[in-house]
Amino acid sequence: MKTDRFRVVIKSYAPTFLWGLLALFVGLGLGVSLINPLFESTDEIRHYRYIRYLVLERALPIQGREVIRTQSHHPPLYYALSALVSGWPPTSHTAQYEHPLNPFWGYRNWEPGVDNKLQYLHTPAESLPRADEFFPAYLARWLNVLFGALTLFCAYQLGLRVWDDAGVALATAFMVAFNAQFVYLSAAMNNDILAALLGTFVLWLCVMFLQRETPGWRWLLALGLALGIAALAKVHLLIMGAVIALTLLLKVLPLLSGPRSERDLRSAATQWLLGMGCVLLTGALVSGWWFWRNVQLYGDPLGMTALNELWGGRPAAGNWWALRQGLPYLWASLWGRFGYGQIPLPDVVYGGLLVFCLVGLLGYLRRGETVLPWAEMTLLGTTVLLFTIVVSYYILIQPAGAMGRFLFPALPAFAALIAGGWARWLRHGALTAWLMGLSLGAVLCYALGGVLWPAVRPPATATPPFPGEPISIQVGDVARILSLDVQPARVQPGEPLFVTLTWQPLHRTETPHSVFVHLVDEAGVLLAQRDTWPGLGRAPTVSWRVGQKFVDVYRLDLPETAYAPNQAHVQVGLYTPEGGRLPLFGAEGMPLGDALFVDTINIEPRPGPWPNAMSANFNDEITLRGYTLEPRQLAAGETLTLTLYWQAQQPPRYPYFVFAQVLDSAYNVWGSRDGYGPEWRADEEILVDVRRITLLPDTPPGSYPLQVGLFYGETGRLPVLAPGGDYYLDERVLLGPIRVGE
Repeated sequence: MKTDRFRVVIKSYAPTFLWGLLALFVGLGLGVSLINPLFESTDEIRHYRYIRYLVLERALPIQGREVIRTQSHHPPLYYALSALVSGWPPTSHTAQYEHPLNPFWGYRNWEPGVDNKLQYLHTPAESLPRADEFFPAYLARWLNVLFGALTLFCAYQLGLRVWDDAGVALATAFMVAFNAQFVYLSAAMNNDILAALLGTFVLWLCVMFLQRETPGWRWLLALGLALGIAALAKVHLLIMGAVIALTLLLKVLPLLSGPRSERDLRSAATQWLLGMGCVLLTGALVSGWWFWRNVQLYGDPLGMTALNELWGGRPAAGNWWALRQGLPYLWASLWGRFGYGQIPLPDVVYGGLLVFCLVGLLGYLRRGETVLPWAEMTLLGTTVLLFTIVVSYYILIQPAGAMGRFLFPALPAFAALIAGGWARWLRHGALTAWLMGLSLGAVLCYALGGVLWPAVRPPATATPPFPGEPISIQVGDVARILSLDVQPARVQPGEPLFVTLTWQPLHRTETPHSVFVHLVDEAGVLLAQRDTWPGLGRAPTVSWRVGQKFVDVYRLDLPETAYAPNQAHVQVGLYTPEGGRLPLFGAEGMPLGDALFVDTINIEPRPGPWPNAMSANFNDEITLRGYTLEPRQLAAGETLTLTLYWQAQQPPRYPYFVFAQVLDSAYNVWGSRDGYGPEWRADEEILVDVRRITLLPDTPPGSYPLQVGLFYGETGRLPVLAPGGDYYLDERVLLGPIRVGE
């Protein structure tokens, strides 16, 4: 009885639920457009330049001729509409607009967190209502919110047409509306949401065409018009032409059922050809000019030749590794991987969504009371399959091809399939709607509130007691450090160190100041360092809220090849690239230099039979098992002794040479000992390789790592493989470092 009651409620109030969902989506989109700082979404600043180019130049940009890169390879529909909406407010922004970069952004970008997830410098001048200069960007964002809401409406109508069940239709809309990535990009400047709208609209027209008894020429003209408009939004929407072709084929198939003659075959073929001719001709009249322009400018109708030259394209052949690596990222970024991908959700969320979708698809294996709409389901499945193939090809030819947003035109079709499968399990569309709404709504709330918002908002206000040891150190006239803590006191190479500071801002600055956190040993060797803006990029000094205390936790990663045993201490402070470090003052203004020295850290060797035990895998042929380095502090012109402990895993293909070089940050070599390695033997024996390296007489003072690797003639350097051997990390291993004194 309860399920019947749910069904009645859903059926009776489905339009009300739909309008409520649309209102909720618009509210979410507007909210995200305000909390997500400008230009943080993928390629948003390039989309903005395209819009500004149209506003100011009243012409289309040409690939390769822009002063600074835009998205000029895209068709102009989204940008023209955005220019109409956002072109009227005054702003000094041109098509060459550049936003100040955060030089520390993307730290450990593969994991969830809040550490330097913002790519740009953001100030209060960007926030409404004071954002006069940036108001056109907000208008363009809000236009996309409208496109997103219209996509939801079309998704609902598509689900209703396919399943003839208001509950399943609502479930389809829920799956699109509560997709965190769709909400996020609907609140940003891009052409992917308009592509989703037009792709869904074309598919909706196809389903309606299929269900009409005798669709006339007007329907064919409508399909052609929709296809042409879609092609002006994003080029890969041309694949919807194949979906239209399948629709016309499904429409003429009944003519071939039962006994058929050659005349029937000719009649069916003629209808299909005339229908496709009408669709393609209409579409060409709408969008053909764009593809002809591409031929004139770039030599091919899609403009891919110029795109691949400018964006580092590659041949598709032989790049199956890219597909293997790209598909997991494609799935993650379909559901929620914010920014430029550096703000992911936990892997368990992506895994849970995969299970949710697979279970939904398995629902079609269960017997149901109603006959499945196989023709409509064929259109849905074909749409999903075609866009997956197109995006997979793009992954093969473009390093940035694994973007889930490229699948948005097929997202409503996918949602309709998943909703229909769950309806088979639950046997009620109403329950399916409740399931989709509650479960995916919970994921959306977590993604926006638990992942996105912490990564982009300023740090929370701290109140006493502050973590760590209370202190009172003034840093120039900019800030005060109120507490400090370093954990743990003992680390091994490869392990992290966490430094916690409580900041009290004293005033804003005109240029951003950076925090430095250094780990320096007793010989003065810099073992590890972290540089970042305060707030882990979320509270630059140019936007500090004076007096509002906050806590930062800085992660300091000790290299896996760091020398041990050793002792070191932590240094912290503020600096500017132009003016250097700020002075520190203690009680009653006592000068304390330009770095706060705190806590001695014991660096213990990792367990193993060899000094500085490691396992650097060179192409599954040779492994570096450890090393020693003496002395670690020396002067220019002096000699150090590097001892390497090698082990061959299999008979090496060549008699590899070893390179061992003292290197600076600009890749200048200040001392080397390259030459034959030991006599490589594939057994358990450790091969000891001693190299004496003399520094150049003019070596400047400072800390220098030693790069070590293997090479042979024209074959080049051996790659260092990641654990498991799935991909390579580098073509060298960095050891040390050493300290060169005056």
